[in-house]
Amino acid sequence: MNSRYAAATVVMLAFLSFGFVYTFLGDGLGEGGVVPPGRGDRAALAIRDNVTTFQKWGSMVFTLRYLTRYYDKAWYYTQSGADDKKKAFLAALDHALRHYRAVDLFILAHSNKYIAWTESLPEEHRRRLRLVYNTGCHNLPQGEQWLDLGAKIYVGHPGVSTSPVFYFYFLRRWTHGYTIRQAVEESNILAWRKFRQAQDITFGRLNAEQIVQESWASCRGDKQLRLEDFPK
Repeated sequence: MNSRYAAATVVMLAFLSFGFVYTFLGDGLGEGGVVPPGRGDRAALAIRDNVTTFQKWGSMVFTLRYLTRYYDKAWYYTQSGADDKKKAFLAALDHALRHYRAVDLFILAHSNKYIAWTESLPEEHRRRLRLVYNTGCHNLPQGEQWLDLGAKIYVGHPGVSTSPVFYFYFLRRWTHGYTIRQAVEESNILAWRKFRQAQDITFGRLNAEQIVQESWASCRGDKQLRLEDFPK
């Protein structure tokens, strides 16, 4: 197998896998929804930790699809090591906080301490930090710390989370204009249904109840905020 054929095969399998994920997780939510008002006044950042190449690719393709459509400016960083991208991440976050009325942060990483990075930014800038969503396992307790830092909303998972399923539903609903409460609650329910479906498919080898207990997302802060709203 020559290198060109191998590369084409990898790309084809990646797209087929992505298509399968969309089919399995399909929720009936339209792909071309109306962009909520205020797009020019909001920005978003996402950071992906050092995982497999396919996970990095899938996270980036899915996330940027929404961030570039629903935000005026979006930055996306993929790490190759623990402190990789720190300088660029902080520079972009500080720029966004100084130039936009609302900034949303999506942390797509295992148990993490990006909050320690963000603490170094000026307090007056951090007040425009609106949403922090954290996929990290056992990172729900960070909620109060992020709120103290300036964030208006924090969403996280309590245990060893299977967060990609929740995130698929959550990002779509948040960008479509749901309140944060609605986005979290509906995404939890839809994820639960998919875990139950997967349990049936695997003849009980997958424990949906345990996965849900560990993954059930919670929200801290102003639960009525929507994408079009801005921090006061």
